[in-house]
Amino acid sequence: MSRNGFFKSFDGTRLFYSVEGKGPPLVFCYGLVCSKLHWSYQMDYLKKNHTVIWFDYRGHHNSQIPKDPSTLTINAIAQDVECLVDELKLPPATFLGHSMGVNVVLDLFRRAPKKVRALVLANGSARDPMETLFGTNLMQYALPLARRAHKLSPWLANALWRQQANSKLAHAVISWSGFNPGLAKEEDIATYIRLFSAMDLDVTLRLLSDYEHYDALSWLHRVDVPTLIIAGENDKVIPKESQELMHQVIAGSRFALIRNGSHCPQMDIPELVNAVIERFLGEGRL
Repeated sequence: MSRNGFFKSFDGTRLFYSVEGKGPPLVFCYGLVCSKLHWSYQMDYLKKNHTVIWFDYRGHHNSQIPKDPSTLTINAIAQDVECLVDELKLPPATFLGHSMGVNVVLDLFRRAPKKVRALVLANGSARDPMETLFGTNLMQYALPLARRAHKLSPWLANALWRQQANSKLAHAVISWSGFNPGLAKEEDIATYIRLFSAMDLDVTLRLLSDYEHYDALSWLHRVDVPTLIIAGENDKVIPKESQELMHQVIAGSRFALIRNGSHCPQMDIPELVNAVIERFLGEGRL
């Protein structure tokens, strides 16, 4: 089974989704200003025995920017996932989140636990990652400056943002910080830079601002479904200690540390991550 389409979410925002494969459902959620690219190797591999589903977040790629920009939040995206599950009439499914996608699927569990059969949480944090992003707290100071610049001149700020697609410096920094450039494919890194630099900067800033206030630690212990937590040994964006903390709080969770993995180990070493996820799904008969 393979189909693409659009659905209307709780506030009427039109969102794109894709369904492929046959079997128990797996719903993939990517990170902030990312795309299906980040889970493409896993979806291609797992669709042989599963129905793989992904959608573009509000304000991302094929989906609409919401009429009310205040709904550019993690909780609203979790509501979008809930609406997609209802639209497709899915049974309880396994939800896989990467980076900010971890927060999306955690919020879905908080909102609608009966819709969740299992969780795969890759390279995420249960709380605001700004204090430790890239191993420093500079983002706590840089984000207000970026918001101020965008407010003063949205056109200029967006134009500068889009220049990253052609910047050798941006390419080098992103390759070093978000990937293992010795393992990840050069064309994947280039595609990621092209896609995220085409995003509306306001969408990025609003979601980052919401991310600053995210904290699931007070209720994370309530997660009672099979959970696999994946960490990259050399993750420079969200350090592995954040994933280790989630493992400690979620009773019975599995923890997989991907050696030489970056913030995107599923793209650095896809065969290994595929095997780790497949083993988890098989052990739980998911």
